[in-house]
Amino acid sequence: MPIYRYTAITKAGIEQKGSLDAENLPAARKKLHADGVYPLAVTESREGDRLLPSFSLMGSQDFLPLLTRQLSTLVGAGVPVVSALQALGSQMDDPEVRRMIADLQEAVREGMPFGKAIESHPKMFPELYASMVRAGEEGGMLPLSLSRLADHLEEQARTRNRVRSALTYPILMAIVAAAVVVFLLTVVVPKIVGVFSHLGKALPLPTRILIALTNALTAGWWVLLLLVAGGILLGRRYLATPQGKRSLDSLLLRLPLTGRISHLSALSRFSRTLSTLLAGAIPVDRALRIVAPVVGNTVIAEQIGAAADRVVEGAALSEALRVHAEIPATLVQMVAVGEESGKLDFILSKMADAIDGEIEARLSRVLSLLEPLIILFMGIVVAGIVVSILLPLLEISQIVR
Repeated sequence: MPIYRYTAITKAGIEQKGSLDAENLPAARKKLHADGVYPLAVTESREGDRLLPSFSLMGSQDFLPLLTRQLSTLVGAGVPVVSALQALGSQMDDPEVRRMIADLQEAVREGMPFGKAIESHPKMFPELYASMVRAGEEGGMLPLSLSRLADHLEEQARTRNRVRSALTYPILMAIVAAAVVVFLLTVVVPKIVGVFSHLGKALPLPTRILIALTNALTAGWWVLLLLVAGGILLGRRYLATPQGKRSLDSLLLRLPLTGRISHLSALSRFSRTLSTLLAGAIPVDRALRIVAPVVGNTVIAEQIGAAADRVVEGAALSEALRVHAEIPATLVQMVAVGEESGKLDFILSKMADAIDGEIEARLSRVLSLLEPLIILFMGIVVAGIVVSILLPLLEISQIVR
């Protein structure tokens, strides 16, 4: 039977660590609840595992789903927010995260609403988070709001991890292919083509192209490096402008193979985030304003913002979305069904699940095409190098004869 290590908190707010044996993770949590403690983290014991993950704040919000789930558990068990924050802050390895939680704890202790305290850390907590917490406090449903937030953040994290896992192998293949080509052009080819200058006749065109590429990489590598660095710098500056960001997002929606995936990803974020906000009793127009920057595409965000304006004017959400080209008719129809049935948040959540399934299927198909394409490209490049070397060698053999 597996052994699980846990960190829990008692009803008195005291942190407790230990281990127990259970058939599976849910059974381990059930045992802890039966013992009258509330689990913060439960992990299967393995050699070299740490009890809790090490959270890194810089460039990542990976700590947020777990923090929210633990906070939901504690607050739902009747632990005051200040005590819950104190218990959670002691687990964080990243000093910046600890400072942030300490700031929240101090603000709440001084009487500031938790949602208002969260708003003072916009880099750590998205607007969605603050709005859900604020709505939960105002409606007396903070544990429920935190639980829904945790569900939302965990689903987002699962989606990101699936995409990262799927892309890892093709990216490694592309890196290896590029490294092999650079090695051939900078190390192998110069040693071979050095003898061609003694032929005393014009070299074949493929060989001349190969020599030019080799010279560019060996003698003019710093020029290429400056050009690439300059291009990246200028590109980043342009993409930092509203026009540049919109141009890129519009292009991403139109790309072959991956354009549809980008479109579906934005629609999934729209549906799931809006569902979470509506379930938390956030008004539709306010929810749309929060959702717009979350979708990750400027073109679709603009259309969602325009829909929010129409909702303020009195239009139904389905009617407000219907006029926008990037919002598919199927999604609009399901929104209309949700409005009529009074279960819009549920319908949107199911739509997000369906869209995520389509994304995964399309991503699998794209990756199944990408891997042989990388192999084919590498084979063509290597074959081109070999042919470029063999052509003058054949001429040498004819001269010798």
